[in-house]
Amino acid sequence: MVCKIRNQGALNLELILFFIAVLLSWMLISGIFLFIFACVRKKDMPWLDEEVMKKTPYGKYYDIILTSDRWLKEHNAQNVGITSDDGLNLQGLWIPAEQPRGTILFAHGYRSTFLVDFGPAFAYYHGLGMNILVPYQRAHGLSQGRYITFGVKESGDMLRWLEFHNRTFGEFPVILDGLSMGASTMMNLADKELPNNVKGIIADCGFTSPKEIVRSVFKRVLRLPAAPSIWVADILARLFAGFSFNECDTRKILANNKLPIIMVHGTADKFVPCEMTRQGYDACSGPKTLFLVEGAGHGLSFLHDAQGYTRLITELLDTHIGKQNK
Repeated sequence: MVCKIRNQGALNLELILFFIAVLLSWMLISGIFLFIFACVRKKDMPWLDEEVMKKTPYGKYYDIILTSDRWLKEHNAQNVGITSDDGLNLQGLWIPAEQPRGTILFAHGYRSTFLVDFGPAFAYYHGLGMNILVPYQRAHGLSQGRYITFGVKESGDMLRWLEFHNRTFGEFPVILDGLSMGASTMMNLADKELPNNVKGIIADCGFTSPKEIVRSVFKRVLRLPAAPSIWVADILARLFAGFSFNECDTRKILANNKLPIIMVHGTADKFVPCEMTRQGYDACSGPKTLFLVEGAGHGLSFLHDAQGYTRLITELLDTHIGKQNK
C-alpha cells in the first residue's frame, strides 16, 4: 500500500514537471516567435512593382504610391544620409522648396515607407513653402538596421536628422510629422531638449508604448494573450536589439510636452486603437489639438478628410512659423 502511494506520488510529480516543461517550452518558443515577428527586419515590399502590389492589401493604393514616387523624381529629390548613434547608415531624401518658410521632417510607420504614409501630402506641404526631409527609418528601405525598436532608437535617429538638417541646410523652422510608429517616434521627443527651431509636432495614429501595441496586435492577430510571451521577447529585445518593450510610454513623455501638437486618429483604425491617441491627448501638457476622423482606417485620415486635415496644418504653420509670402 505504501509502495502504491509512493508510485502515485512519483507519477504526479512527473506529470507536474512535464506540464512545467511544456509551459516553459511554449513560453520560449512563443517569445522567440514574437520577437522575430515584431522586431526583426523582413524583406522590404516592392512598393513600385504593380504586379506584386496588386496582390497585397496595399494594391488599392498603388496609384497613389506611383504618383508619389513620380512627384519626388519630378522635384529632384536629393539623396542624403547620416550615421546613427549605434553606427548605422541611415538614408533619406531632401526636397527643398523654392521659397522655403520651414521644413517638415517626416517619420514613416512600421514596415512601411514614406511613399505610402506621406506621399499624398508631399505636394500640399511643398506648395505651402515647406522643405521636405523624409528619412527611411532604421531597418527599412535604404537604411541599415536589423531590428525595429518601435520608436525607441528611432527617436534618437530623428535627433541626428535634426542636427544634420540644421548643419547642412540651415536652421529653418521644423515641424516633426510622424505616422503610426513614426508618430510615436516623434512624440518620444516631446520631453527632450530639442533645437530651438523645432516648432511643433503632428502625430497621426501613434501608439502609447511598444509593450501596449505589441500586446494589442498579438491579441488581435493570434487571438492569444501576449503574456508570458512578451516577457521572453523583451529579454531578447534587450539582448539583441538594445531596447525594451517597456520603454518610451508616450503618455508619460507628453505629460512634459511644451510644443504645440496635433494628434490625429481615424476612428475605424483596426491596427492602432484610437483610444491610444485619446490617452496621449489626455496626458499631454502644452498646446494640443485632437483631430478624430470618423470612419478613417489606419493611416488614412489625410485621404479620408483632406480638407479638415489641411486646415489644421495650415493653422499650425501660420501660427508657429509665420504666414506664407505669396
